[in-house]
Amino acid sequence: GFSFVYWPFQTVDFVSIKVTQINVNTHTKTKDNVTVTVTCAIQYSVTPQESYVDDCIRSQIPTMTLDESFESKESMADAVKSQVAHSMEPYGIEVHQALITNMQPDATVMAAMNKINAARRQREAAIEKAEADKILQVRAAEAEAEAKHLSGKGTAMMRHAITNGFKSSIESMQES
Repeated sequence: GFSFVYWPFQTVDFVSIKVTQINVNTHTKTKDNVTVTVTCAIQYSVTPQESYVDDCIRSQIPTMTLDESFESKESMADAVKSQVAHSMEPYGIEVHQALITNMQPDATVMAAMNKINAARRQREAAIEKAEADKILQVRAAEAEAEAKHLSGKGTAMMRHAITNGFKSSIESMQES
């Protein structure tokens, strides 16, 4: 067909309308001051502005602790999708899906968390070992007490038998 291009005011460019995906990496801090890199995959038709994704993630993450942010990936993805879709709608951009694909805390935080978890597991192992040692000592003491009890019963029975033997000897001497 016939088209008009008003030279200083308009440009024409080809735009793909197929659904594509971009990965947006956002660096932010959690409520407990842990630096986190969040990777969010945005599936769209026509290119959205990454700054909208960054703004949405940066408004969500600082209100949560690190653990809470890992637990609420789904709600964060829904919030990103709705906010970016709402912001891009006037430009004719349709956002199909937003996925939080990766959350990576700072390397020093990861190392510290691993040390904390290792220390916690070692403490639990020490408690379990102490409980096992306690049970072994109690069982050994019970076995020793039972052995002494049985030994005492044996000694008492032996003395009773000796006494009965003396008694029968005395009775037999008296009869004779």
